[in-house]
Amino acid sequence: MESVKDVRKLYLQLGIVSVAFTLYLIGLAVYRLFLSPIRKIPGPKLTAVTGWYETYYDVYQGGRFIFEIERWHQQYDFYDVLYSSKSRYSKIDHLRFRFGTPTASFDTTEHAHHAKRRSAMNPFFSRQRILNYSSYAAGRVERLCQRLESEYKGTSKVFCFNDAWASLTTDVINYYSFAISYNFQDYPDFVAPFTKSIKLLAQSLHLVGHFPWVLSLLQSLPDSVVGILNPAMVPVFQFQNEITAQIKRIVHEEATGTNDKKTDHKTVFSEMLKSDLPRAELSLDRLKHEALSITGGGVDTIKNALVTASYGIISNPEICKRLRAELVEAMPDINGKPPTVPELESLPYLNAIVQECLRLSYGITQRLMRIDPHNPITFQNHTLPPNTPFSMTSYIQHRNPLIFPNPDVFNPDRWLPTPTSSSSPNNSTAPQQPSSTLQKAYSTAINPTNLNPSHNLSTVLAPATGRPLTKYLVPFGRGPRACLGQNFAMAELFLDLGMVFRRFEFELFETGERDVKMAANYFAPFPESANGVRVRVKGD
Repeated sequence: MESVKDVRKLYLQLGIVSVAFTLYLIGLAVYRLFLSPIRKIPGPKLTAVTGWYETYYDVYQGGRFIFEIERWHQQYDFYDVLYSSKSRYSKIDHLRFRFGTPTASFDTTEHAHHAKRRSAMNPFFSRQRILNYSSYAAGRVERLCQRLESEYKGTSKVFCFNDAWASLTTDVINYYSFAISYNFQDYPDFVAPFTKSIKLLAQSLHLVGHFPWVLSLLQSLPDSVVGILNPAMVPVFQFQNEITAQIKRIVHEEATGTNDKKTDHKTVFSEMLKSDLPRAELSLDRLKHEALSITGGGVDTIKNALVTASYGIISNPEICKRLRAELVEAMPDINGKPPTVPELESLPYLNAIVQECLRLSYGITQRLMRIDPHNPITFQNHTLPPNTPFSMTSYIQHRNPLIFPNPDVFNPDRWLPTPTSSSSPNNSTAPQQPSSTLQKAYSTAINPTNLNPSHNLSTVLAPATGRPLTKYLVPFGRGPRACLGQNFAMAELFLDLGMVFRRFEFELFETGERDVKMAANYFAPFPESANGVRVRVKGD
């Protein structure tokens, strides 16, 4: 009898807990729908009630929540332009753990703390420092050209531009930033396990973002066990070990004033160590987090832009013809001295292609979540209380048909002062017309990215607002948290595209839009197909 009473008592307790929890959920829903200070913000009511809506689309539907956001903006005519160079917003604290680099400047939560950490690295990524390094980057592009010439040109052999650009970008970033060279360009077919691992790890972003305990569990396990469970992590662990050894070597060199010749140029660690950061900011773990953040954030974004440009050029004969004519005129001797970055920047059509590939590769497609811890934010007739998260994404910004007519079309002419209408891919489809509310939102000035000092893009105006088109191009973000490596990325794009497409012509191999066009968001854009842009190199 006692056992029966115990069971009944247990059932009663469970019933009470269930009823209480149900009432709590109902009360929470009522509060969010009818009492919350942000209840009047337009949007689906289900998303106002629960964050599981986002979890469903990002985790279970595979990075597709961004397309829901795009649909809502069209339906509710609401798009916030909330970022400026004067903004002092912070990030949401729990999101700093999703990449496993919580002390990197990119993931630093509080604005002032981020600014201090970033200021220590700003000189290293200045335009002049990048230009001084560009001869090495050009040498790596030349190495790619040598392989294309000797192994692929005039043959039936196929290679994937995704792999080629990823290996090149990784080699250049890691050598410049850390004085570590892996020579991934020399791998068969340019396929390097490390670059593949970065891509696979990106696909876990939403899982660990919505369920942080997953990452905590994995980090509690020995690397050897994680490597067995997920072999893709092995190259990442090897990179972490080499970065750790390199940091220790550089710290020793800086402390003793010696150089054992294993580090042949100043690195980002050297820059940080000589900064005014306190010693607590220069721990081994924090330096390692910065290294992982620089590589992880830089490789796929630059690679995606190069892949987008490659497909856009090769798939459109007129674009390819015009680009090659410009490059041949600028570089008549194919075996001559490699061009400098400023020389390539001065080429109008190449410049237009770079802008367009940045527009359609988006940079980071993940929403850039921000909060203002101290002040309310007012936009149009809406007010967000302090600590209310808000966000934007370049994906929606770059696809606004009011600013970029026929936004899905790769059209470099949109960046030229006098477009050649006969060759413009834009002529076939009439632009969509967004609402007057969205037009008003976009009339707000947006700080342009400093993309090119040589070619004056400010004369190219957005059709609906009359403002420079560059003001609406935000692949590197904007404001105090804009991409640290944008000068590096721009130099890479001009060198890579200019040198490769001057020397070679390509033909696509079983490649279409599904291999390029964004179908999912995993921090960076992912296409429907994983095959990539596969090509053959044409013979003379």
